[in-house]
Amino acid sequence: MNILFVGGSNLVIRDGLSTLIPQCLSASGVEVQNVFNIAVGATGSLFGLENLSMFGKKNIDLVFVEYGINDLPLHSNDKRLWEYSFSALLNKVSEKYPNAMLVTILLGRRRERFWEKQAKMHERMSAITQRYGGLVVDIDSLLKRKSQSIAALDDFYLDDSHYQSPYVTRYISETVVSEFLVAKELGFFNDKKVLLDNDLPRLGLSSVSGEIKCYENSRFMQKTTVLKKNEPVVLSVPGVPVGISFISEFDSCSLLIEAGGKKKIINTKRKKASLGRFSFILKQTPLYSFFESELGFSDMTEVKLTAVDTNSAGWDASIMQNTYGMEPAEPESNSKIFISHISSCFVKKAS
Repeated sequence: MNILFVGGSNLVIRDGLSTLIPQCLSASGVEVQNVFNIAVGATGSLFGLENLSMFGKKNIDLVFVEYGINDLPLHSNDKRLWEYSFSALLNKVSEKYPNAMLVTILLGRRRERFWEKQAKMHERMSAITQRYGGLVVDIDSLLKRKSQSIAALDDFYLDDSHYQSPYVTRYISETVVSEFLVAKELGFFNDKKVLLDNDLPRLGLSSVSGEIKCYENSRFMQKTTVLKKNEPVVLSVPGVPVGISFISEFDSCSLLIEAGGKKKIINTKRKKASLGRFSFILKQTPLYSFFESELGFSDMTEVKLTAVDTNSAGWDASIMQNTYGMEPAEPESNSKIFISHISSCFVKKAS
C-alpha cells in the first residue's frame, strides 16, 4: 500500500501522525510499501491543492488529509475561498487517484474561543469529504468527550495547535487506523463512485520570471523568484489570484499585490517571536476577498507585484492583511521577496 499525507504541521512533527499511522497500519497486518508526505506546517488546504497539483507520484492507495486546524483563519475570513479550496483539494485527490481511499482527520485547537467556528468548519469538512466518498475521523470531538472523564483537555496538548507526543499522537494514530480498517473491512470504500465536480473553478499556478534562488532541506526543494525592493514585476494569471506561496526569511520584505483594481499587502517577514532553528520556512498566504471580486474567471488578469517596506512609496497600512507569525518589513537595504507561485482560480472553458 502506498500512502500519501497532505496537511499541516501535525503531519510533520516528530513522533507525529505521519510516522505513527504507518507503524500502526503495519502492526495491524497492512503491507505498507511507500509513505509520501507533502504536508507543510502553517499552511492550509489552498496550499495543499497547490502542492498536490505539483506532486508527481501516480500510484497512491490511501490519502490522509488534515487541515482542521490551519484552515480556520481562511474559513473565518473568506468562507467562499475556503469552501473552494477544500472542495477543490478533495476533487484533485479523486481526479489524480480515482481508486485511492480518502480519510479526512479532524483535529482542533486547544483554546475554547475557537471551538464554535471550528465546529462549523468541521461540519462542512465532513459534508465535503462524504461527497467525495471519503471517511471522516473526528479526533477533535473524541478528545473533547474524553476530557470530561480522563483529564483536562489541556493535558492532551503540547501547545495551542499540537498534541503531546508520542502518547497522545499514538492514541490518535491508533484511533485513525482502527476507524479506517473497520470501514475498509465493512466495505465502506468498495465500488466508490465519485462524480468529479467539473463546475468547480480550476487552479492556475503561475511563476514569476527573474532571478532564481533555490531552497532545500531534508523534506523539499523549492525554486523561487527573487523580487528586489521597489522594483515592480507585472505578469498575467488565469482568472482571479487567490494565494501567494513564498519562502520566508528573517529579513524578507512585504509584498504589495495589485490586480483588477484591488490592492493588498501581505507580509513575508517572520516575527522575531517566531524565529526558531530554521533559517527559512515555506509559506503560503491566501488572498482574502480577491475571489469575490468582479474579475472574470475565464479571463487573464494582470497582476503587479512589488516588494515594499514601511518606507516604500506604495506602503499603505490600511490594505495590509494580518497574517499570524508575520510582520511588516522595516527599511533594510538587502530586503527581498522569494516567491514560489501565484495560485489563481479560473473557470475551465467548455471544449
